Amino acid sequence: MNFEFYLPVEVLFGTGYADKVGEVGKRFGYRVLVVTGRKSTKENRTLERVLNSLTRNGAEEVLIYDKVETNPTDKMVNEASKLVVEHRIDYIVGLGGGSSLDVAKAVSIVSSNEGYAWDYVNYPEGPRLIPFLNRPVICIPTTAGTGSEVNRYSVLSNTLRKEKLVLSHSLNYPKVAIIDPTTTVSMDRRLTAITGIDALMHALESLTNKLSNILAEELAVKAITLIKKYLPIALEEPENLEARSYMSYSAMLAGIAIDRKRVALIHGMEHPVSAHYPNITHGEGLAGLAVAVTEFNYKGNKDKYSLFAELMGYKPQPHMAVKAVEDFLEKVGMRVSLKNLGVEEEKIERLTEDVYMLSRGLFSINPVEPTQEDIFKLYEKAYAGF
Repeated sequence: MNFEFYLPVEVLFGTGYADKVGEVGKRFGYRVLVVTGRKSTKENRTLERVLNSLTRNGAEEVLIYDKVETNPTDKMVNEASKLVVEHRIDYIVGLGGGSSLDVAKAVSIVSSNEGYAWDYVNYPEGPRLIPFLNRPVICIPTTAGTGSEVNRYSVLSNTLRKEKLVLSHSLNYPKVAIIDPTTTVSMDRRLTAITGIDALMHALESLTNKLSNILAEELAVKAITLIKKYLPIALEEPENLEARSYMSYSAMLAGIAIDRKRVALIHGMEHPVSAHYPNITHGEGLAGLAVAVTEFNYKGNKDKYSLFAELMGYKPQPHMAVKAVEDFLEKVGMRVSLKNLGVEEEKIERLTEDVYMLSRGLFSINPVEPTQEDIFKLYEKAYAGF
């Protein structure tokens, strides 16, 4: 048995822990940039809680960058990085869903090194620039899905190039993750489902891809078990703090699992979708592709797909993983086709080309290595709703 494990993130998990951010942050300095979205953290008063904690603990200057949206762009990172440099910010707080956390982490890299955000994303041939410095980042998720608070990834879109790529580096880990399930209670039913499916796909793909890491796989197994149980409860009882807590925990576990074992073809095919259609959330795109890709993949790792089927309450047979995915998506209101989401059929050829050009690094670790023709056919199935 061989595996490697590296996670340089301090995790503070518990109800009410968002109020600790000022106490934690004063380790890093007294000038703070809070990176967040336009509405939700204001409406649910989480931003107010964070600001009060920062000022109560001696923060001298607190700036807010509140322009982050779904499928965040390199432009957002560049704008916020400029603020950090101009105001000599000591540390950054990412507050919100995965988009805000991804931007906050990327701002740490860009504001501390030369160049711009797109210089650091991973094309198949590698990034143009390598970072050498960063600023401390505290991540406070207000959704339960991406796991960005505990991993090294920032997923960014370039609206000019219609590309969605990943910034991935050891300097892109947050210093601290503050996970407070009370911040997720205000999520509506749809957002709860969207983010929950994101976490489930992280767990599924990290469990079943060709890379080997027994510890990461154990985390994925636990995440799957908990999501199956608690996501439906969170949908029906949005103020059920036990369900919210276990969904936050599951997202964290799955986020660590993909940090060690990466994702696979479902994610590789989703990124071009939301790059071309930024109104489609990442979780929706994953849901639209999950059934078709699972049906393509299960023969490539029969043992792990059998395990997944069993964890989801089905007979431990690999083909039952397809049924498990399909039924669970239906149960949580996320059984959608790419057509339902607004993808145009004539765009499938371009999406296929983008996967081949930008995500082919995932092909070799996918349970079944796809050809370009396979990708095209999978998009067609997902478009039709298979």
